[in-house]
Amino acid sequence: NFRNRLDVIKGHAERLADHTEGDHAEAVLTAADRLATLGSRARRIDQLVARDPNPTTVDVVAVINELLESVDTEENETTIETTLPATAELRTDAETLRTTLVSPLENAVKYADSTVQVSVTSTPAGCRVVISDDGPGIPAAELDSLAAGTETDLQHGRGLGLWQLKWGVDALNGDLAFETDAGTTVRIELPTLGDDSDERSADADSDNNETDDNDPADGVDDDSTDSNNDTENNDDTDSEA
Repeated sequence: NFRNRLDVIKGHAERLADHTEGDHAEAVLTAADRLATLGSRARRIDQLVARDPNPTTVDVVAVINELLESVDTEENETTIETTLPATAELRTDAETLRTTLVSPLENAVKYADSTVQVSVTSTPAGCRVVISDDGPGIPAAELDSLAAGTETDLQHGRGLGLWQLKWGVDALNGDLAFETDAGTTVRIELPTLGDDSDERSADADSDNNETDDNDPADGVDDDSTDSNNDTENNDDTDSEA
């Protein structure tokens, strides 16, 4: 598989590095590590979009604290400032939530000049997560690609992190917004899953049923379709209509 082939490449590159001069072998190792990271993120995204939501009660604050502990801040000497309540319970999919939030947290630490700020606020619909950094900001081309829902030759993203974030928020029925005036601020609005998601599903089913009923190929109107089990009695049909 992909990971095994990368391990083979890295193994040969390490041997070359021991027996050759120059930076060529190190360049191969660096590229292999980057590909391995992309592969891991691609697997996360594949699992994210393939699974059905399983809403449970989740403490968003606990999830964020857990993720922050795993983020490496030493390389950039980044300071993380948090404004978090004691708890912020939300009915949502725990696994999807973790996969969604890890991307903006990692990117904020990676691109920050010195400081990352993270806050969680309860809202009437659920909760809001805001992640800010004082780095150079996400390039406009990256956000244009994200808004368009696709990448082109002229709008090619530097990684899968933004897509992991977008698709994760979509899977949680949330809303995503960016501010790039001074650094980058990511605003994630997360609703309570359950009743809301059921209503959306019901609306979608209703729309599909209406499309089927109005299909010209049926050659019948809604009233006759509803009473198709009693077509021999026109009086009853009119009464039902």
